[in-house]
Amino acid sequence: MAHNRSPSPEAPPGAISFEVADLADARRSLDELPAGVAELAKSAPNYWEQRRRKPQPEDRALTGATIDWLLALPPNLRPQALCERYPRVANMIATAWPHIEERRSLLHSLLRDARGGRKGFPAGVRREIEVLHGSLSTPDGSGDS
Repeated sequence: MAHNRSPSPEAPPGAISFEVADLADARRSLDELPAGVAELAKSAPNYWEQRRRKPQPEDRALTGATIDWLLALPPNLRPQALCERYPRVANMIATAWPHIEERRSLLHSLLRDARGGRKGFPAGVRREIEVLHGSLSTPDGSGDS
């Protein structure tokens, strides 16, 4: 990476001085977008619509596996509002539920805005996701100690 530093006194006239740089750092700096560019692209019309996967039938209704998962949960953990308003998300949680790390990661990502600028879930749905997240303290996800 060239810098505007004057050549050392022993360097020949007209020589360009360079700073030693780590190759990985140099590559990372080339991969980074200038400040504000990523946010500008996200504000373009239809940005997210172009990046979402095509709707699937299970996005609009609970799958049989999700219904089985709900019935297996203790009544105080059953996310009724989530299932009614966001069946696609309920189906994702039911699929991840048997796998503790996948479950933990999914519930964590649903509660945190990693992309920035998202509205988030309505309060009642968010509370249900928080209750499910709180149940992670037990291997079966029941929340009972």
